Amino acid sequence: MQKQFDIDTAVKTLHIGACEISMPKIRGAQNNVFISKSGIDGSEYVYKFNSAEMVLKNELVAQMLDARNIPVPRVVAHSAGHQWFEVYPKIPGRTLYECIGDGMTPDDIDGVYADILDLFAQMSKIDWRPIYKMQYSQTHDVVKANVTGVNNKFMGKLYSEAVKLMNRGSNETYGLYHCGITPKNVIIGHDGHIAALVDMDEVAIANKNYAFGMMAAKYQQLRGNINTLIDSYEFVSGQILDKKRIHTISNITNFGKRLMWLMGRRKQIHQR
Repeated sequence: MQKQFDIDTAVKTLHIGACEISMPKIRGAQNNVFISKSGIDGSEYVYKFNSAEMVLKNELVAQMLDARNIPVPRVVAHSAGHQWFEVYPKIPGRTLYECIGDGMTPDDIDGVYADILDLFAQMSKIDWRPIYKMQYSQTHDVVKANVTGVNNKFMGKLYSEAVKLMNRGSNETYGLYHCGITPKNVIIGHDGHIAALVDMDEVAIANKNYAFGMMAAKYQQLRGNINTLIDSYEFVSGQILDKKRIHTISNITNFGKRLMWLMGRRKQIHQR
């Protein structure tokens, strides 16, 4: 993680007088996301530091999803010296993770996932060719970069190869999907509906069944049986999914995330 001084300096090249620069309470394992208040009107902004290639890819995919009326942040790429970061106004609301922690009812959780299925169906219609030649346009490259950053190069390569295998499919099954639709990446607005899907790192060219399996993995943890989720998607989208493959991907994903969490914890302990 970059030093707070470097973060403050980079943020203030864009928003002079920015204050209260800190990490969000709900954050991912990479620890590269910060929030600040502008020095002018107190508006809050989100800054995510990353490689130039990842930031530029994220700016473009956010525009592509927004064009399909999929609620995402209005990401703008910015650089300050050697540092690159994406910035966007903070989305009003709370994460689905927080809502569930505060006692969101099972029916309301299912209501959110019904909205997610509609958004997922919209993603299947996006022409992914504009990002095909960009670095990090493929989901296995995103996984390799993120897992390497959290753990190490060996784990990054291992997970990347596993994703390549799970992500195989015919050309018609590929689309531009958000492969990290988890409760921490879903912002719920004050009206109870989805205000935004965040973490554009996870938006990449992927096989439909792989992307669905990644989303279903967390649903499986929350609600148990994912067959209902698959049936609902097939009903609203008119698309057929590979149930057996999705179950396999979900099980492997949940096992892998548990393993990665343990490895990350071990790394943190050794760094103390």
